Amino acid sequence: MANQSVPSGNTPTFARLETGVRWYLVILAAVGTMINYIDRVNFAVATPTLMKEFGLGTAEMGILMSAFFWSYTIAMLPSGFLLNKLGPKRVLGIAGIAWGTVTMSVAACVGFYSFLALRIGLGVTEAPAFPGNARVVSVWVPKRERTFASSMYDASARAGNAFAPPIVTFIIAAWGWKMSFMVTGAMAVVWAIWWLLAYHEPADHPRISKSELDYIRQDEVITDEGTVHVERISMTRLARYPTILKAMLAYPFYLYIWTVFVYWIPTYLVKARGLSLKEMGIAASIPYIVAVCLELTGGKFFDTWYRKGASITLLRRTGMGISMFGAAFFIWLCMQADTAFWAVFWLSAFAGIFGFGASNVWAIPSDLAPYGQAGGVGSLMNFVGNFGALLAPMVTGYLAASEYGFNGAFAVCVAVAILGGLLYVFNSYERVKPKEA
Repeated sequence: MANQSVPSGNTPTFARLETGVRWYLVILAAVGTMINYIDRVNFAVATPTLMKEFGLGTAEMGILMSAFFWSYTIAMLPSGFLLNKLGPKRVLGIAGIAWGTVTMSVAACVGFYSFLALRIGLGVTEAPAFPGNARVVSVWVPKRERTFASSMYDASARAGNAFAPPIVTFIIAAWGWKMSFMVTGAMAVVWAIWWLLAYHEPADHPRISKSELDYIRQDEVITDEGTVHVERISMTRLARYPTILKAMLAYPFYLYIWTVFVYWIPTYLVKARGLSLKEMGIAASIPYIVAVCLELTGGKFFDTWYRKGASITLLRRTGMGISMFGAAFFIWLCMQADTAFWAVFWLSAFAGIFGFGASNVWAIPSDLAPYGQAGGVGSLMNFVGNFGALLAPMVTGYLAASEYGFNGAFAVCVAVAILGGLLYVFNSYERVKPKEA
């Protein structure tokens, strides 16, 4: 026998909660994601230095950037299975220690093939991060706060992008490129130990109050025994739900655009816009700072809209439409820029509108998945999505070295953004149920 909780966006306001453990854990997950991105992006920031020292061309660097996504994509489905079976405590903790160790090992690389091996290793070890975060938010945060919570860890990825250029360029200038990988890898190991000590499931957390536990479960069905009613669906069946399938197919378009931005903008600013390494370190950070601020703003905006009565589907359609169509417009304007200043300006506008709408993107697995299975849905979405991320560096590297240059690569991004926006807009985002299978 189960009791149904209040299901609408107009959930009554709860009395002041005695604890705020949910935000402590969301912030901790966000810190891990920021480090995760610093560890993957430091390679992009170091690219001009590595190209010079090892005599690597843009096509070879495109392969090395894509190599991360080869293994990252393959490891995504096992990551989802492990998250559903073991939970995020052990999976994310072990993953953090592993990716930190791999990052530090990059300092021992001596050429293309050793870089290739460790880029593949980094992809495997970083795979659980985003689906793991979705799993944390799905059980720790109610719908009325979920967009902002999801935007916190997604924005933290952009914060990692923002911090990586100045941090890595400073370390390279002071102590060389090897030390940049040693320092950023060590950050991951420290975070992972912190996570292993701090994370527990809601009902088992020693610091949570009854008022907060009731609050975070307000959208769930609670049994007479006081536990959440769980409807298990296998990952193979989840992948066949039309709404989940559409979200999976849209995500490669989203990731293609963002991956081009993350991996090639530092080189674009140096080679196409003539900035020095130090100038690039500052200029490349500006769009990410804008993205972080506007993504958090978007999270608050869409949560407020939900509490005023908007449906989850309306939120996600609107947010992702703004993100993708806005990206197409501002990337096109960047292509028209005739100075480095205007290029950075339009890239910042792109990052801002992209982040504002994309405050919704990683709330989608929590919206669609049955309770406790957002890690599986997130891994399915990321598995398909990373085929876009896998192609983006190679296609961009090829086009940048051709007669089309970076503008040719950006034109592909404009087309991809429009197609992805259409897929997101024409989908529904309500939680799936077993009877629909």
